[in-house]
Amino acid sequence: MAIVNSVATYTGQGSQLSQNIAVAITVAASPQTVTVPKTGSFSPAVTRGMWRCKFYAMTSALTFNSVNIQATDGTNTVTVDAFVPVAVISITSTAYVDVSGEFIIDSPTTGSGTVGGLTFGGATVINFIVVTATGSGACSGDFEVSAEP
Repeated sequence: MAIVNSVATYTGQGSQLSQNIAVAITVAASPQTVTVPKTGSFSPAVTRGMWRCKFYAMTSALTFNSVNIQATDGTNTVTVDAFVPVAVISITSTAYVDVSGEFIIDSPTTGSGTVGGLTFGGATVINFIVVTATGSGACSGDFEVSAEP
């Protein structure tokens, strides 16, 4: 299943949309890092936008524990958001997780990581770090970012 109602419908003109669709999420790979863009990088780099991730189509028992969203410029990394449910969520054929959020990061002209920001220009990649559990489970995941400089 692809994303139908994209976060791109909420962002302004000039935003870059990048998706990584139908990623195999497995317990064996947990914690598993999924990158957006799937290949390459945002160009120009981005400092604000929206993210969304969806976990569905369980093929064997899997529980969703959390997802951390990190922005990186290739040298410095900043955690911009996290979704950690109060209790783990079982992904089944009829129950799934679909979460989204916004982010804004600093991109100073000098100092970057030493002053709490990314290299001038902003993030070139957004990482989703997915934590799952339960046996040898697997499901699909869709990830997207709509962002601008």
